[in-house]
Amino acid sequence: MNSVKESLRHMIEQMSDEEAHQMLEFAHHLQQNRDVSLTLKRLATAPVFKMPGSDVRAFHVVEPIYGKGIAVSRLLVDDRR
Repeated sequence: MNSVKESLRHMIEQMSDEEAHQMLEFAHHLQQNRDVSLTLKRLATAPVFKMPGSDVRAFHVVEPIYGKGIAVSRLLVDDRR
């Protein structure tokens, strides 16, 4: 067995239950971060997932259009009921 894992197992055996619980939470945290990292690496190579470059500018401000009558969104909701 790996000596690092043996040392870790020996240390855990000497810990209190509370300390062992904290160690377990830390191990879960490391596992979750690794899973996220693997997912991001997989997505980085996916052709459908593109991150914008650093040269992307903010979107320009769009003025809303106001009209007379009932809003189209309200008509669609009423029509579907």
